[in-house]
Order: sequence, then C-alpha cells, then structure tokens
Amino acid sequence: MKYIVLVIATILNPVFSFSQKHWESIIVNNNTWRYLPATSEPATNWHTIAFNDNAWLSGPGGFGYADGDDGTVIEAVNSVYMRKKFSVANPSVITQLVLDVDYDDAYVAYMNGNEVARSYNITDNPPLYNSQLTVDHEASLYQGQMPERNILDPSVLVEGDNVLAVQILNIGTASSDMSGNVFLSAEVNSSSSIYQPLPSWFYVPVAAGESNLPLILINTSGQDIVDDPRIVANMKVINSPGGTNSITDNNFEYNGNIEIEIRGSSSQGFEKKNYSLETIYNADSNINVSLLGMPKENDWVLHGPYSDKSLMRNALAYYLGNLTGQWAPRTRFCELYINNDYRGVYLLIEKIKIDKNRVNIATLNPDEISGDDLTGGYIMKIDRPDPGAWASPYKGLNGHDDIYFSYVKPEYPDMPAQQRNYIKNYVTDFEDALYGATFKDPAIGYRAFINVQSFVDHYIVNELSRNVDGYRLSAFFYKDKDSKGGKITMGPLWDFNLGFGNADYYDGANANGWVADGVGSYDNFQIPFWWQRLREDPFFDAQLKIRWTQLRAKEYSNENIEGFIDSCAALLSSAQQRNFQRFQVLGSYVWPNAYIGNTYSNEINYLKDWIADRFYWMDYEIGLLNSIDEPMADIGAEISVNVFPNPFTESVSFVFNLADNSGCTLIIRNILGQQVFATSFSAQQGVNEIMLDNPLYNESPGIYIYELQSGNSQAITGKLVKE
Repeated sequence: MKYIVLVIATILNPVFSFSQKHWESIIVNNNTWRYLPATSEPATNWHTIAFNDNAWLSGPGGFGYADGDDGTVIEAVNSVYMRKKFSVANPSVITQLVLDVDYDDAYVAYMNGNEVARSYNITDNPPLYNSQLTVDHEASLYQGQMPERNILDPSVLVEGDNVLAVQILNIGTASSDMSGNVFLSAEVNSSSSIYQPLPSWFYVPVAAGESNLPLILINTSGQDIVDDPRIVANMKVINSPGGTNSITDNNFEYNGNIEIEIRGSSSQGFEKKNYSLETIYNADSNINVSLLGMPKENDWVLHGPYSDKSLMRNALAYYLGNLTGQWAPRTRFCELYINNDYRGVYLLIEKIKIDKNRVNIATLNPDEISGDDLTGGYIMKIDRPDPGAWASPYKGLNGHDDIYFSYVKPEYPDMPAQQRNYIKNYVTDFEDALYGATFKDPAIGYRAFINVQSFVDHYIVNELSRNVDGYRLSAFFYKDKDSKGGKITMGPLWDFNLGFGNADYYDGANANGWVADGVGSYDNFQIPFWWQRLREDPFFDAQLKIRWTQLRAKEYSNENIEGFIDSCAALLSSAQQRNFQRFQVLGSYVWPNAYIGNTYSNEINYLKDWIADRFYWMDYEIGLLNSIDEPMADIGAEISVNVFPNPFTESVSFVFNLADNSGCTLIIRNILGQQVFATSFSAQQGVNEIMLDNPLYNESPGIYIYELQSGNSQAITGKLVKE
C-alpha cells in the first residue's frame, strides 16, 4: 500500500500521512548538489559542515560522462567532489539509514566530516584527487542493476544541518566513462512525509535475524563479484543442529576462504545472481569440505531462483533424478548475505564433476593415452560451444543448425590429442550407429554404445518437467573406462528453473506434447536427432513404458511429488517472505513466466496443478506404447543393496556385499535432504546384514533416502519407504 502512496506523492507532492514507520529518501541523485571537477587537491576540510562551498559549481546529479546516466555532464577528470546539505529536525525519528552509491570507478563518502563508506578499490587514506585505483568498476543502474549499498548507523546524523560529501574517482582521465549517483534513504518513525519519495528501484533492507534455514555469509571486502575472473572472499556457514540459525551466531560449519564468480547465461541479466564458488586454503590450493551435510568437495554452486517464484524447481528436478537411482546433484535451501546485504533464498548445489560421491567414474590423467586407460572417464555436454567444442556430423532437428559437444572433464586445455580424439570418435560412432539402418540391432546398433536406462530416465525427467532447454542446453553425459563397463551414460541433470510450466515460449506451459519433438526452426540451439530416433525403436519405447510404470507406482506418484512440494513450501514458509520482500516480483512478469501468481501460495498451487496435468497426459500417451519381452540386459547397478521389508513400519534390514573388511556408515535423510538417522558399524568381507529397530520412530510416513558408505568406495544411495 505504501508504494501506491509514494506514487501519488510524486505526482501531487502533498504532505502525506503514513500509519507510522516508513521509508523515504533524504537525498536522491538528481537533487541539486555543489560539485567540483578536480584538477588539484581541494581544501582538507572540504567534507565538513563548516566548509564554505559557495565557490563550487551547482547542478543536478549524477556527475560524469558517456554512460547516459548523468544529470550534469563534466569533462574527464581524476575526481569529482560532491556535497549535499540537508536538515534533520529530530534525529531520533530516523531508525535506519542506507547509502546507495552507483559509481564508475570508485568512491569515498563522508557524513559531517567522518568517513562512512568507501569502495574496495582505493588504498590511499585519505585518497588524493588523482589516487591510483587497484581496478576499475562499472556503474550499475544504467544496466538495470542495483547500486552498491551501505548500511549506516543513524547516529552519524546530528540535529540541524548535516552534509553528505562524496568523492567519485576515475581510473584516469583517458577513461571512456565516469559516473557518480548517490542516494541517502531512511526509515522514518513518523506519520508524516518528511523528505522525498523513494526511487523506483529502491528495496527495503531485510532485517538480519533468525531463520530455520542455514545462513551463508560472504564478505568480499568490498570487491565486486563478476563473471570472470573469480575473486577471493570469506564465507561463513551457519547451520545449527537445533535448526534455528541467527546471523549473530559464531559457531560456524565453515569459516574460510572461497573463490567466487557469477555464473549462468540469460540469468546474468537478473538482479538475483547465480554463483560458482570453490573452497580454498589460498589462491593456489583448494580444500574439500562438507557443506550443509553434503559429501566433502571444493566446487559448489549457489543458485538464486528468480524467475522461478516457487523457489524449488531445480530442487524438485534433482529430487526426481535421484529417485531414479542415478546421481543428480544434492541440494540444500539456505539464505544468503553478501557484505551484510540480504540476497534472498538460495539453493546450495553440488557441482557436476568426477568424484566418488558425484559422477563416480575414473579420473583420466594426461598420461593415459592408450589401451583401456584411454577409454574413460569423460564428462561431456551439449550446450553453447566452449573452446575446443566440436560439431556433430548430424544437424539439429531443424536440419541446418549444428549440435556442439564440449569437453567438461577433463577440460579441453588439459587433454592430449589422443583423449580428445578418442571421445570425439566414440560419440560419433554412437551417432552413426543410431542414425544408421541397423540402429535397432542390439549388437551393432546404438545399444552397443550407451547405457539405455540412463537415456530412458533422462527422457522421463525432461519430459515430465517439459524443460524447454532439455536435451539441447546443459545436457550432460559421461563415459567410464571400458573395463568398468564404460558406455555413454546420459546425465547428470542440470538447470530446470524454466521447467514445470515456467516458460512462455516453445509450449513451455502446455501440459501436452513431447519436448523432444523440437523447439522450432529458428532457434540456433537445437535438439539432436537422438531422441526422436530412439522413439522409433520398439525396444526403447517398451523400456520407457516399463520404467514409467515402475516410477509412477511409488517414486513418481502424485502423492509423493505433491508431498515433496508441500515439504519444501513448509520449509520456506518464513524465508520466502523475506525473499519476496527483497525481490518484489510476486504479481509481476519476470522473463519468461507463463503464469504470474500474486502470492507465493498461488505459485505453489500452479506448480502442483501443472504437474498433475502433465502426469495425466504422459500416463495416457505412455500407456499406449507396446510392451515387448526383450530384457534390458545392458543395464544393472554397479553395486546393489537389498532392503527389506520396503516399505517398512518399524524394523528394516540392509543386506550388502563387501570386497574386504571395512567400517561403514548408514545415513537416512528425509526428502529435503535433512539427516534423520545415522549409525556407524564394522562389516566383514562378503555378505553383511544390519537390522535397524524402528530407526524412524520420530518421523512421519513417507519416502526417505538412505546412503551407505563403506571405506573409500562410492556411497550407495536408495529409497526407503516408511508406512
């Protein structure tokens, strides 16, 4: 309601009444300022209230040149000095104070002669008019991004006259642009309008407090996080075993250095960014750590749902992937603060890489260039082409655009020619076999090259979600060594924020139709011919029907999927309110929303209803497929665990086989990834059985995930159902 009031105040300019506490701007950038484009040092007291600035120029801010965001255009200088006087009749009514500065290339701000904020790229103290900067910095507002925020203590204000003084520094007079736009805003405990309306982009700071979610605090020491290169920062992780976390806690799950950068493609245009980070000792050495209960590693992703207003589409997709028994990234919800600025609800995600607890294939060393050594392990992807990517000999479904395969692990620069050529030739041989006239032959057709079940599972999740980027972007696959049964395995799953009805293009909101049929002739990033060709094989269709029927019986039942969504929504019930206070997108279109809900509940209900409609259509279409007797002989788990009874009510047994004596750990988690049971024990070579007496006596009936770790072997995961 207060935002409607502010718009009216802008138009009519009356003294308007508020219920009580509200936000106003004391100073905005286009107010009239005193300013000095400096060619030498100003008086040493230029930033104090006592300084007489009558000899300075006067004009509307901001000040600079070349970016089109300047109220007053100036000549190229090393610094421009700005002063704005204002009066505070009663400082006690100002309960919060924020300073937003949009700058190119640096700044230092003073209130009544005392420094209150500065950018990270200035080392001189105080800076000279021509101080050298450590790095340049681009302004944000003209690009649709937020300025740099500083939370000030209201006690910096005094009764009567005050002065805000800001020095904007340029990287040099040869710089192509310069900007200085400054805003001072306050929470005012008054029923009257005292100052000015807020700028349209202003967001009310979210008070730091408690959360039922883990908190991640990143301090960049004032540096900007950019797309490239990574910067070194500090990260603290607060994850209390009691389940309540406070920003004032000092018991950290992790408190150390990271390297961090912005990640993503189209999402980089959003105000809420996605980040890749690596936990490190120092700039030359990483460190493997367990974060939020996930297995130790050093590479992580912080995904910030923005256009996905359910906040959970990626969590849901990876949950669906893990329910198939194949590895999909583990996820944990959290709330993120960067430099004390609240950034909303995030999803901490495991990054796709070779690791015994992630993509569990052989690590391929540069000297492995012949024999079985050469045959694995490789992670590849179909995506926008990276350096070294090659084009498939077969065009996309539109018949004219190339499909590109990129090397993920090992990375292209680290691979000798033998490795690059081997995996390229293997993928091409698979495509030739799939395209050829004998593609259905189990011995010489496509089945000789791929793990069929992984393709079936990948197809199911992409189709169930109607992922508009499915099969053509972020489509990963991998291959292990031949001695380990190495065939092309499709996955892991990645990037589903535009799935589940959240796209207004390529029929993304239509619960009917197959994604694999294509995205139109005009998109440069096409779906490969693989999936339509696979559907021409009765064997593949039969396996699709078998697998869909299996999953729909339990794992993909409407009740289970709705239960997962409801569990996530309950977990996020408080955090989503803070998120949407920070990012006020509910009720507004954010590309590429097909549905716009006015409330979070609207968004959750739309997600559940859309999935129910999608299930209905896929049940019917897959039910029409023919069954055949031929078994899927090339598919089988590398290691198996028998669990019985499953579903269970009280006691449950796990039977497994070990190659040698080993210590074991069994962990059970709920569908949100929260640990609800754990035990460690010794096991002997051969067949072992462990019986648990009512391990989930405090937990509700539903689906759980168990993880059995034995020595240094891969953690075996599976589903456990409590009735």
